[in-house]
Amino acid sequence: MSQRITYQQELQALHQRMIRMGSAVEEAIHMAILSLIDIDVEMAKKVIAKDDEIDDFERSITQDCIMLIARQQPVAKDLREITSDMKLITDLERMGDHAEDIAKHVLNISRSEKKITIPYDVIQLSNQTKAMIHAALDAYVSRDLEQAKSVILMDSKIDKLYQNMKKYLKKQMRLDPENVDPLVELLLISKHLERIGDHAENVAEWIVYYIEGEYATSSEIKKEIKQERKKQEQADQE
Repeated sequence: MSQRITYQQELQALHQRMIRMGSAVEEAIHMAILSLIDIDVEMAKKVIAKDDEIDDFERSITQDCIMLIARQQPVAKDLREITSDMKLITDLERMGDHAEDIAKHVLNISRSEKKITIPYDVIQLSNQTKAMIHAALDAYVSRDLEQAKSVILMDSKIDKLYQNMKKYLKKQMRLDPENVDPLVELLLISKHLERIGDHAENVAEWIVYYIEGEYATSSEIKKEIKQERKKQEQADQE
């Protein structure tokens, strides 16, 4: 078997492990959100325990990437793929950390003497965050440039939902001072969801970089998309 074939097999194996890590992160976030909706203590504990699995993925995949670079000395697109993966798994691992933090806040809420209703806007923010992560992972699996760019656009909606949620919770703290502690926990949970969206956006950026071969920030990509849409609208009107 040639060295090149072996190398491609190793890259494919790396790709599959990335997908498994992404699935583990997506599951952790889904479980964290379920634990929040139901204030499910046992589910929250499972999320916290699952973080070790995600950390193990991050360490082992990083090591494999370093070994591939050392043994094969890849160039051009191959090197871009490996370096993109190394950046991407850092964002995945941090998403897992945020899921764990959400679960810890759920445990804090469960211990509170005051019982609160989870606002619908928190659920909406959770659902939008899950959709963004799923789309980012799909874009990675399929190497879909347009889908990766669409993920970057999704972040603006999450930021808006978070800002609205923050204003609402601060208002509730003033109106209901006896429930300040669990409301603060909800505010922190909302921030973790917003940060997960930021990391999903980063994942999409690295996918765009891998495919196009040139790094661009999310702001630059958003500007490019808007310009392309404007040109298309002008062409449709002619």
